Amino acid sequence: MIEQVVNQIIPWIINNILKIIKYKKRDENLWIFGAWGGDDYSDNSKYVFEYVSENLPNIRAVWITKNKEVKNIITNQGYKCYLYNESSGRKVRLNAKYVFYTNGITDIGKYDLSHGSVKIALWHGMPLKKLMYATNNIQRKNKNILRLAQYFILKIYNNNQRNITIATSETTKDLLMRCFEVKPETVLITGQPRNDGLFNTDHINSLKKKLYHKSGHKFVLYMPTWREIGGNEDFLNRILLELYSDSLFLDSLVENNIILYIKPHPRITVNVRSTDNIIILQGISDFDTQELIGAADVLITDYSSVFIDYALLERPVHFFVPDLHNYKNDRLGLFFEFNDFADYWFTELETFKSIILNDNNSCNLGINNAIKVNSIFNDPSLTRGQFTRTFIETFLKLSKNENS
Repeated sequence: MIEQVVNQIIPWIINNILKIIKYKKRDENLWIFGAWGGDDYSDNSKYVFEYVSENLPNIRAVWITKNKEVKNIITNQGYKCYLYNESSGRKVRLNAKYVFYTNGITDIGKYDLSHGSVKIALWHGMPLKKLMYATNNIQRKNKNILRLAQYFILKIYNNNQRNITIATSETTKDLLMRCFEVKPETVLITGQPRNDGLFNTDHINSLKKKLYHKSGHKFVLYMPTWREIGGNEDFLNRILLELYSDSLFLDSLVENNIILYIKPHPRITVNVRSTDNIIILQGISDFDTQELIGAADVLITDYSSVFIDYALLERPVHFFVPDLHNYKNDRLGLFFEFNDFADYWFTELETFKSIILNDNNSCNLGINNAIKVNSIFNDPSLTRGQFTRTFIETFLKLSKNENS
């Protein structure tokens, strides 16, 4: 506990010191990218990075990581990549005018060398769960000294500081403004670049081959989110053990040519093994999550914003929320009641099984959910499969106006 606190306080102090140091004029043609704390090559940053590398020859695009395997993957593809603590990595961090991240400035290094740059928060999903300044913990009316201190500490410096944010609709724009207390003109409604992967048929078919998915078999994907209320491993392992102990359910999967793929949150460890018809996708990093979602015939999730992405495909999306009451009232909280964006959700494991085995009624309910989700979270004027291009065109236009 003490070590964890120290690891948070020391970088915060150093980053505040770095904030007052004035760097020389930054290079407008040098753009740097990172994702997921420097661990991964993925998400919105990956899609924008590759688009810029391939389509904007006047821009020097560089990926920053702390993971040597990620560096090897990127350089083998012919792109520029540096480790954040090597000399070339530090140099581009000090000189780049534009910084793109998915989770925070720590995507490109523990210590913030980006002061004076323009920070673009591509983020890693649209908010259903409350974040930052919008959380229940910060917004409670009975504010005490600790809550006020937390607010001001975040205001002085936090890893999520940004100049530009992207959204998928007017609704998500408003939510992001509340989460990060940013001005409306800094939030661009462009869609999420990563969602181009949902429509990349060639890559999706290649992914199915990697998974040895049998032609003609139904692809059902279950993606539970991380639970701030705790008990993540127990929650998922308990569900899996109950599924594995139901021989009738297992036989029905085989008889109906259904494969259930379960993708745990990266921080969750599952203690059961895959079977022929229940595949646990754990610790697998050589495929794109959006392409995995795009391969699914049906999605079952809970509080993960993945449902906003998947709804773009207008396929059945279902919500399995056995702990809904507890989740709504935790320190973060949810922005919506479920009936605001879904016509149907369920809490019982037996219903979960029947959704997987699929009758026509559940299919229709799932499609109705997708339609309702799109009406709130996804702007219909945005061209599907062209989100990266839309973002780049919007961003370049904004940058040109600001620099003129």
